[in-house]
Amino acid sequence: MDLKKIRIKRIDGEFEDSAFEYKGLANFIFRKTQDIGELEFARELYKTGEVELTKENALILKTYIKECFGAVVHESLFPILDKEIDRQ
Repeated sequence: MDLKKIRIKRIDGEFEDSAFEYKGLANFIFRKTQDIGELEFARELYKTGEVELTKENALILKTYIKECFGAVVHESLFPILDKEIDRQ
């Protein structure tokens, strides 16, 4: 999953591609996690802006995105993450 840009729904209902603060998210995960696996996940996200979208990674992303981003990001990414979480 490429997190360098995300598709958001603007206030007028139109969609636009927007740069996403993936490095900020990676830093947030890095500083908050107590899990070694999540620590490595954060490092990989920071380096590349991309992660393999597995159920486990989708759960990690959803947990931390919920904590540090607002509803416009939730609206954009949660359906994608939920689809992967529910798929497996």
